[in-house]
Amino acid sequence: MRQLVHYYYHQERLVAWIKEHEIISTDKLLIEVNFPDSDVEKLRLLLKSLSQLLPKATIVGMQSFTSFVNHKVTDINPQPVISIMEFESSSISVEIIDFKKKRQRDWSVDSLLLEKHIESNTQAIQILSSYEHSGGATLINKIGEKFSHLKIFGGGATAKHKDKMTTFIFHNNKIYEEAFIFIFLHGDHLNVEVFQAFDWKPISKKKIVTEVEGDNILTLNKHPALDIYRKYFPHIEEDPAVTLQIPLYMSKHNISSTAHILNIDFKKQSLKMAQAVEKGDVVQLSIGNYDAMMKRVEEIKEFLTNTPAQGLWIASCISYEYGFRIPIIHYLSNIKETNHIFGYCTSAEYFNTLNEPHTYHNQTFLMASITESNAEYIALADSKELNIGPVELANANKNLYSIMHSTARELNQLTENLENIVDQRTNELAQLNKELQIKIKDAVRKEKRQNAIMNQQSRLASMGEILENIAHQWRQPLNTVSWIMNDTLIKAQLGQSDEVNLEELAKKVNHSIQFLSETVEDFRRFVDHSDIPQTFDLKKVIKSTILLIKETLIRLDIKIELYCEDNIKYKGYENDIKHVVMNIINNARDAFEENKIKNGLIVIRVYHETDALLITITDNAGGIPKPILKNIFEPYFTTKHKTKGTGLGLYMSKEMIERVKGSIEVPSIINGKTTFLITLPDEGAVETLPPEKNQLED
Repeated sequence: MRQLVHYYYHQERLVAWIKEHEIISTDKLLIEVNFPDSDVEKLRLLLKSLSQLLPKATIVGMQSFTSFVNHKVTDINPQPVISIMEFESSSISVEIIDFKKKRQRDWSVDSLLLEKHIESNTQAIQILSSYEHSGGATLINKIGEKFSHLKIFGGGATAKHKDKMTTFIFHNNKIYEEAFIFIFLHGDHLNVEVFQAFDWKPISKKKIVTEVEGDNILTLNKHPALDIYRKYFPHIEEDPAVTLQIPLYMSKHNISSTAHILNIDFKKQSLKMAQAVEKGDVVQLSIGNYDAMMKRVEEIKEFLTNTPAQGLWIASCISYEYGFRIPIIHYLSNIKETNHIFGYCTSAEYFNTLNEPHTYHNQTFLMASITESNAEYIALADSKELNIGPVELANANKNLYSIMHSTARELNQLTENLENIVDQRTNELAQLNKELQIKIKDAVRKEKRQNAIMNQQSRLASMGEILENIAHQWRQPLNTVSWIMNDTLIKAQLGQSDEVNLEELAKKVNHSIQFLSETVEDFRRFVDHSDIPQTFDLKKVIKSTILLIKETLIRLDIKIELYCEDNIKYKGYENDIKHVVMNIINNARDAFEENKIKNGLIVIRVYHETDALLITITDNAGGIPKPILKNIFEPYFTTKHKTKGTGLGLYMSKEMIERVKGSIEVPSIINGKTTFLITLPDEGAVETLPPEKNQLED
């Protein structure tokens, strides 16, 4: 017999290769294809081509995460790798169990289907599977027990993308997603030997399976099963494929194995297993043991040196492949000719020996030697670093994993105390969290209290300004009443009472009293605080605010111009608008006085944009210096003497405007002029043009 390996690129090259090696279509050809891709249509074309070129051959294969190309391992090769074993006297038969078609899970019945293929000279059974299920593992183990006199090897398909759960296998022109393919090898001169490596090392604390549901482990040590991973990989939701690299390690019936995890149910925090796990089983997390793997290099060389072989079949587990490519490259470097380098990256590896009939063991590496001659051996190569890639890469990987495994024992010891430490820290964190909640509540109360104090300070400062204005406004009407009363008293003392016009006198006194009453009412409305938004006339509110402080503006020769259409209604907090307008006017007044500017002018404009009410207040008081512009809305920031300002006016103005989801900003400081822009949300507002601009803004 002979084995030939072809790296497929296109049909013409395949045809030329078949002709070059004089491969003739017979029923003694076993063609096996490693298909490292997800393109099913591409596979169908290849299978059709092979069936036409070699119609009598048995064609099998499966999807694989990686492929062996020459003496390298690669997951970036999208091209199929084809192995052809051409037997001289041996024969091949195939049985397929398609679970998707039969919709049955009677594993004992399925195993009986295989007995019809067993002949007196049957030497081995190769198993390819795409369907991973605990019942499938049970079936394979039963086959190992029932046919313990045969060599059984094989593995499960792996998807090209690690987050994809479905895979496929194929036979001749048919592709299966939920099936097993059993290839029976018969021959009086046929011999099959299997080299297997189990290089997993447990690293975590032992956990007892306390609750199961079908194929799912629900709890370990009465805690959610996923916790065994979450302690080491807290973000496992972002990369569930970590379970492929770190499977569960378990020992049962004197057999050590790793339990392949098919899926994670994050809702139930459970693990779906590919083999049956029972309540009371003991499991641990495990990683590949790099030191043990590297020791296999000489063992494999010895196996190939002492075992007759004309063809090889290789399986490297997907967990092994993720982090331990360097050892695999070492293994392949023993083989001289690339015609004997063929295999798959598998999800689980199957083999059996006389004393260990259970075949579903999830080994790290398998190699089956196949021959019809006890006198032929695989040609071996001298071990050269060129065969395994750059020296730096090999040393880096070796050092990395040597460090990992040198600390594995320490990790094991540390994890014994990890749960106690975690529990202790959890209790401490819970207590700290309670204390933090109390501190947060206290801080919120203090913040609210501080805001209330600042609000009160701002309002008191505004009230001081108003009281000063009221004093000026009241002086004239009070003087008028005083003069009238004194004049009446003098005339009465001089006997001139008949000259007193009581009706005219009453009118003058009532006019003064009415003015005083209106002033008091304006002041009352200003200090009245309401938390209920109300609809008010904006023009009237701004006018009443100006009226409260007009005396100091007149004294400093400052004019105010208001451009606002009549009947502009707004629903909000009336007094907040008054405070904001007054704060900005007072700041402008102080700037006029400090900068000794004559003919001061403050222009207030009110207009609508779509769904917004805009108020601009512009003054020519010299502008705000740019270095302090970013600070003007901060609490207690002021450039005034402490007798003239608290630094809260603009801060509280900002708070009041933001209270109704509005904004206040200074978008313009040009030629000694400052503009404050107040934007208030006003849904459904009709857009209007701003009033004609004054020369001040031009």
